[in-house]
Amino acid sequence: MGRDRGDRPPSRRGGSDSLRGGDGGRSGEAGRVSSRRSRPTADADGGGDAGGGGGGGGVGGGGSSSRGRNLKGNKAAPAGALGTHSLSTWLMFWSGALLLFSFFQLRGQSRRLADPLVQLALPDHSLGEHIGDFSGRLASFSFEIFTAPKPFVGSDKVNNERAIRSWLRLRPAPRITLLGNETGYAEAAATFGLRLENRVDKNFLGVPLFNSMLNRANQSTAAVTLIVNGDIMLFEDFVQTLRKILSSFENFFVVGARYDVDSLPTDVAEDDPTYASRVRSHVLSAGTLHTYGGMDVWAWNTGGPRLFDSAMPHFIFGRGKYDNWLTHETIAAGRRQVVDVSETCLTVHVRHDYHLVSGGAAGAVVGPAAAALGVPLAAAGGTLPAAAGAVGVASSQRRLLGQFWSEGKKSKFELFINIYLSLHHGTYTNQIGSVLFAPWKLSRCLEPTGMCLLKRVRPGICNCEFSSFVSNTQTDPVVKNGSRVIRCGMTSVETKEDFVIPVLPPEGVTEPPFGLPLTMESVIDKVIQNNTVVLSALNYGYRAIMMNWVCNMRHLGVSNFVIAALDPRLYRYAYKRGLPVYYETTIFEGLDTKLVEDADYGSDQFKQLTKMKSRVVLRLLKSGYNVLWTDCDIVWFRNPLPYMHAQHADLVIQTNAPDSEPANGKRRINSGFYLAHANPPTIQLFGEIVKYASRSTMSEQPHFWERACGKEGEFRVGNDGCQNSGVKTALLDRHLFPNGVTDGIWESPPGKLMARFPRLYILHANWVKGAAAKQERFERHGFIFFDNQDELCVYPAWQPYRDAESMPAVAAPAVAPAQR
Repeated sequence: MGRDRGDRPPSRRGGSDSLRGGDGGRSGEAGRVSSRRSRPTADADGGGDAGGGGGGGGVGGGGSSSRGRNLKGNKAAPAGALGTHSLSTWLMFWSGALLLFSFFQLRGQSRRLADPLVQLALPDHSLGEHIGDFSGRLASFSFEIFTAPKPFVGSDKVNNERAIRSWLRLRPAPRITLLGNETGYAEAAATFGLRLENRVDKNFLGVPLFNSMLNRANQSTAAVTLIVNGDIMLFEDFVQTLRKILSSFENFFVVGARYDVDSLPTDVAEDDPTYASRVRSHVLSAGTLHTYGGMDVWAWNTGGPRLFDSAMPHFIFGRGKYDNWLTHETIAAGRRQVVDVSETCLTVHVRHDYHLVSGGAAGAVVGPAAAALGVPLAAAGGTLPAAAGAVGVASSQRRLLGQFWSEGKKSKFELFINIYLSLHHGTYTNQIGSVLFAPWKLSRCLEPTGMCLLKRVRPGICNCEFSSFVSNTQTDPVVKNGSRVIRCGMTSVETKEDFVIPVLPPEGVTEPPFGLPLTMESVIDKVIQNNTVVLSALNYGYRAIMMNWVCNMRHLGVSNFVIAALDPRLYRYAYKRGLPVYYETTIFEGLDTKLVEDADYGSDQFKQLTKMKSRVVLRLLKSGYNVLWTDCDIVWFRNPLPYMHAQHADLVIQTNAPDSEPANGKRRINSGFYLAHANPPTIQLFGEIVKYASRSTMSEQPHFWERACGKEGEFRVGNDGCQNSGVKTALLDRHLFPNGVTDGIWESPPGKLMARFPRLYILHANWVKGAAAKQERFERHGFIFFDNQDELCVYPAWQPYRDAESMPAVAAPAVAPAQR
């Protein structure tokens, strides 16, 4: 592979300067030209006189002058062929010497370049950049693309599939992994031969979190791993760019700006041999390089150092800022060479609307929906057909799409979160971390590879940097009328003070923008299924066990859960992590909220905290929602809702009885796990539970028993039910929904619990005192689902049973009933 001009070693450049001889060399050259012009005869004196003016070395310099003087002073020397022969001999001798010298110089230099341990001594490059010849890695070059496309529906399906086909045309062919399980993913994987990876964290709206995507990409076994937006087209120059970077840097991180176009050529098929060149020509002439900061492609070598130090915030994929934050933090960490490849590879993006962004849908009606509303396509922000020839319409669309990102950031929930996270974590500030801030730039040039590495002395100093090399950029210089100021685009004006998480709506505002703040009604509206929500209520002190439970829900694919935060700290904590949370403030009548906020397990404050649970449930029941309440110290093995709905009872609840007692034994109802239906008798029952518990010094659990089954159990029905005041209560099968002492399940050998009890729906970690004891149980049996360091979910190898047919047969109990 040819070396770049900037990569040539100083010894070669110095040698070239010596041969030229500086100013003296130029005089000598002029002397040689004069000599050739004034040589009518073979007079040796002419050569000496002409060369006498040369001050530098070399054949035409001082050496030629000296020989001329010696010949003049030697009277006995023959003046004819002998003199000419002697001069030719000397010329041949020195030419051969120079040839040998050059050969050994080049041979030594090539040996040094072939040694990856030797760095090229490029000027002003700091130690540790690990620049050199790493071309030996090209023999095993492979790469994997990770992507999370929009659902394969409508125009998004067209854009996604076009991009995937472009990736599959690359050589070597990449491995492609779809992250998530959106509509059309399974069909696309089957059609194109892609991998599916469901183990990716999402926010409660179902959008992947970028830190989880990055974690999955880091686990690739390919030589180079990539994250690419699902609608970005790549071409063969991208592979050549990767090979160039891979052979030049030991550890690298590649970023690049895309080209935006309104449409692609329609008169050439994708399988036409000229397709790539036609698209390239069209994009380079009609496209716009996206230089404002957004990036769609990231690539880095696997097996290298961490990109950055801290845990990445929970950015929402596709909602901005994470790209600049990631690039900036990687540059700041200094472990990898960050390279901007915007000029050497064509990454193509066909403009579209942002109808999937929460808070932006109202102004982004597109396609058939727009036509049905009588909205012009361009005004709706829709994708223009390839045959559209109205330049004004395309310009209108571009303005609308630009306004989407630049205006109303505080009213679009997901954009707001990403801006907040970027400003409050790490060292990122306004608009740094774009491709212009990459210390290295790979440019097109006339070297054999067609690419040259350049080192930016002042990265990010000029937004107009690309304007001289491409047809159009977002930041082309503009001179306002009547002004002498040249402006190259604009930068964001965003400060920490302007982006603070809202906890409650501003006074007097009854309908705030969605998510600003999150409210009970707005969250439930997004997640509810079959008019049922899974609910838990906690304070900040229980955030770790809450996150373990959240990851348990994600593993099972349970998405209709809601968290009622009992203090502002937990609300902010969950809000930043994309969880369906709201701040519960309506249930604290007669209770000390400060004591609840500081509650520790088993304390009087903790007993007050447990009384919050039924109050929160009652509020939701009154709002018409069925509620599956769950404590967070419960491990779920599969979704229990279909089973519990099938019990045909108003209250379906877990028993807390040991094996020796009936399920509905005295005070053996467990208020940590139950399904309550939103009907008048159940609402009345919970009203009584709240009333009696508020007067008692005990926790709320005994009052469930007394109100549902009677103080003395007079309303019990059989061994597993109660009937009181029109409310039918069913106790769950303890062998499917065991408590902390059922069948000695928790005493199973580590790693054997699920094999011994394969039919479990849930397992409660109660009947032990203290959070440490619960944690020990979870750790011993592999039920830790959350990585506290990277703040990511840990997905276990076991897969949940999705339906009754896939469950194994009932296993014999570990202990016979008579012995339990």
